[in-house]
Amino acid sequence: SVQHCCSCPAGAIRPCVVMDSEPQTSYQACNPLGLLGTDGGNRRVRRAAAAVGTLVATAAVGAVVWASSAPTSEAEPVSSEAVSLESENARLRAQLGKLKEENHDLEEQIAKMPHDTTLATEDFADMTVVGEWVTVEYDWENADQREKAVADKSFIVENNAITGLKVCGSKVAAKCTEQRIFATVPRWRTGVWSTLNEVVTNSTGHQVLRPWPTLEENSPTDCNKLQYVQSMEIDSQGVMWVVDVGRKYFASSDPADVDNTCPPKMVLIDVPTGKVVDSYVFPDDVAPYTGSFLNDIVIDEANQVGYLSSTGNNLTDLGSLMVFDRKSKSSRRFQDRSTQYNDIGDRIIIHGQDYTDKLHMPSDGIALTPDGSKLYYSPIGNFDLFSLDTAVLRDSSKSDKEVAATVKHIGQKPSNSDGMSMGSNGVLYFGGLTTNSLYSWDPAAGPLSSAKTVVHDDYRLWWIDTFAWANDGSVWVTTNRLNKYFFGGMDFSGASGPNFRIVRIEVGTNSYMSHGSEQVA
Repeated sequence: SVQHCCSCPAGAIRPCVVMDSEPQTSYQACNPLGLLGTDGGNRRVRRAAAAVGTLVATAAVGAVVWASSAPTSEAEPVSSEAVSLESENARLRAQLGKLKEENHDLEEQIAKMPHDTTLATEDFADMTVVGEWVTVEYDWENADQREKAVADKSFIVENNAITGLKVCGSKVAAKCTEQRIFATVPRWRTGVWSTLNEVVTNSTGHQVLRPWPTLEENSPTDCNKLQYVQSMEIDSQGVMWVVDVGRKYFASSDPADVDNTCPPKMVLIDVPTGKVVDSYVFPDDVAPYTGSFLNDIVIDEANQVGYLSSTGNNLTDLGSLMVFDRKSKSSRRFQDRSTQYNDIGDRIIIHGQDYTDKLHMPSDGIALTPDGSKLYYSPIGNFDLFSLDTAVLRDSSKSDKEVAATVKHIGQKPSNSDGMSMGSNGVLYFGGLTTNSLYSWDPAAGPLSSAKTVVHDDYRLWWIDTFAWANDGSVWVTTNRLNKYFFGGMDFSGASGPNFRIVRIEVGTNSYMSHGSEQVA
């Protein structure tokens, strides 16, 4: 027999379970529900979960008694004590099986919980669902237009997912006289009707995506138009800095769908008019046309510089950071071990499923300090967080070695994350993909291990993706269950609730750009 010890958080019970010649599965008692945290969800179910966890731990630890006391040879006489232990072990195994069944029943109860639009403020920060969708739907001219799009596969419902998000109101930019919400739908796969959109309410009262600035500007057959928008940012002048990946359909199951025809570019659009005011095509040596994946963007408005992450993760781009200098119409690329995926042993468990071997993804989320001096970044594939000095990064005369000399490993977050952003108060906000939570960390107040949970919700915060600011004391995020989108299991029937959400969370601060940013004419 071999004893298998669970790997658990510090202070948790670490049971060892016998692994003998019979097929068995070790049971980890640290978190028997997998998807339940101790600080979120329905109180009654949490209490039940805690009780089940205690009993499972007891049962699992009890099984160790038999492991350490079992006879080592069939020739040895069996003592009455061993017989008693064997009987107790069998009882505990039966109890463990029953508790696993109760676990399953509790998970089903959680799945059936009503999805309220607000969360109890006595537990967490105020959280409001602004919009939610089982499937992405567009603002069609008429039913015939949609029917034709489905027929010719220019719209394949299950290939559409909401990721990027930005809000523009008068507190973000004076030119935005009314609050407008923008969302992106990546062209990871074919059949995405429009990649950059405005969230509007249609004639039937439903929230839908309206191609923005126009449907023509989102044409996938014209490289001068928007090909694939992952994310964007809006400055104080009401200009949206749009990241166009260029490459399309590289997440398709059919390699023949991959389209590297169009180069990656930056497109700057005036929000009030929808007019393109500036554009820039990245050279191949900065953003490889066959491998880059321009992902997230932050803006140093004073210097008119955009910092981008690239989550390429292939031979031509193993993960990198990029700089776009609007004034000089130039760009540069930086990569080292910190921007790439590194297997450091972090396990990534999302809603009870292990994605550790599937999310080998490099730098993704990035955040800029309010004074623009430091850029924080992290991969999706582990819990690491890094920073570097932007003055060196944006200086084209500095070598990669000089940039690398400013890189600091900050530590490990409570979970891996997708997007992140910094508030005007200098606090970093990031999602927890394994915990369905929003975290905050103040670099001036202590180490990364002092990060706090702002809000937790197992379903409404399932895979926090992109961040946006309304400059009214709230941060907005998209959540989208991307683990299900990429690796199978996303339910488009509605039986499992909405897949995509826009959520507004009160945090008491504003955008990193609203502090000390220079007004640009």
